[in-house]
Amino acid sequence: MSLEKINLSTAPQPAGHSIPAISRAAFSGHAGTAPNILSSLAERLRRLRKRIMRRVRGHPDLTQLVAQGLQLGIGTHVSDCIYIDGLHPWLITIDDYATIGPFVTIITHDASLAHYTGLTRLGRVTVGKRAFVGVGAILLPGTTIGDDSVVGAGAVVHGNIPAGSLVMGNPAKASPLKGAVAWQRAGARRAPAWPSQGWTLHTGISEANKRAQRDALADCASGYVGGGGHPGSPYLALNEVVSQPKP
Repeated sequence: MSLEKINLSTAPQPAGHSIPAISRAAFSGHAGTAPNILSSLAERLRRLRKRIMRRVRGHPDLTQLVAQGLQLGIGTHVSDCIYIDGLHPWLITIDDYATIGPFVTIITHDASLAHYTGLTRLGRVTVGKRAFVGVGAILLPGTTIGDDSVVGAGAVVHGNIPAGSLVMGNPAKASPLKGAVAWQRAGARRAPAWPSQGWTLHTGISEANKRAQRDALADCASGYVGGGGHPGSPYLALNEVVSQPKP
């Protein structure tokens, strides 16, 4: 018995059975669908993997926290390695252009006496516009950081911090920020200074400029790079704009 190729469209069919003719035209409208589906699936898997890795590493899932009530302004910068109270995220507000540095802890509840009283204390935490919270700072329940304030590294903060304050220590103490801004401006006149463009990682710093910065900052010296001001800051007028490199 020889095997031959059979053309289903012309081959005789048993009575009561028919195989519809299949044409290329039937699939012409789906020619580009498969790649699009695969691309979409790959993107979803990439996002899922990223969320899983962030959770494994202990990084907060900001998308989920916002869905649960966290209020996040525009232009904010929230570092990966921080702790945001996930039990009451709706009590947290991080306003426009605020910066939350690495290893910051934001707490909205205090259960330290729950064993004795059966109660957990709750408090809102608000970080104002253009505020900067430094590395390892702890914001306790019932804390408001005023606009344009700076919280120093490791500070433990509770209560209402006026706008334009410099907050340092444990327990944290607030002082006017204007003096610190003026001090930095005066220092920038004497110290090495560079414009942002061409002198930072995000603006394409060259290997030659990297070496120049390393040499200029030897022996524990400090220097300054331009940029970083946000719209509406009352301190922008105090900051000296660095337009040319200064050795």
